[in-house]
Amino acid sequence: MAPRQCPIGAATIAFSLAVIISVVSAAAPAPAPAPANKNHTVGGAAGWFYNTSSDAPSANYSDWAASQTFYLGDFLIFNTNTNSSVVQTGNDTTYSLCDASNDDGNQTFLWGSDGGDSNSSNPEVLEIPLIYEGPNYFFSDTMDGEQCQNGMKFEINVLHGNGLPPALKQPPSPSPVPKPLPPTSTGGDGSSNENQTSEKNRVEGIRGGFVLAILGMLSLFLTTV
Repeated sequence: MAPRQCPIGAATIAFSLAVIISVVSAAAPAPAPAPANKNHTVGGAAGWFYNTSSDAPSANYSDWAASQTFYLGDFLIFNTNTNSSVVQTGNDTTYSLCDASNDDGNQTFLWGSDGGDSNSSNPEVLEIPLIYEGPNYFFSDTMDGEQCQNGMKFEINVLHGNGLPPALKQPPSPSPVPKPLPPTSTGGDGSSNENQTSEKNRVEGIRGGFVLAILGMLSLFLTTV
């Protein structure tokens, strides 16, 4: 007698496929989580400086940028001084021209001083958050763009990672360059002090006249009563 074949039901096939899928899924590695946000010191130990004697920046910033991986929420730390500027832009034309003077877009910012302070070279530390995904460009436009043209620039590609932290979901606010208040002119003959004294006397005279008028009206009212 020939052996009898047992039919395989659809439910059995479905169960077998489910088991196979579960085993494969368990064996597949889970995607690696995006790393925590970090600070990137631009140029490493060399910082963000320009040597006017050699007419060259202190580091190859393009090579430095190529060695890093950037995510939304990371920070760029610029150890620099007031001899150079830091311009951030999302406009590749502005970047290629090394000139932000004609860029009125909302993704171009000047951080810290505007550079060119060769007399004092005051140190600055600028902390710039990366809040735009995709290409970001940075350069110094000091010396009419000469620093940028000589290599003081770099571009990066910012990956999504974990996305922006809530605290960084507002557009950045670059620190404005403080403008000194115009000095008060005192004049060699003390004319400013005389004007202030005259104004004070005028105000006091008005106040005194007002008080006398009130007293006069009150006296008249009491006499009538």
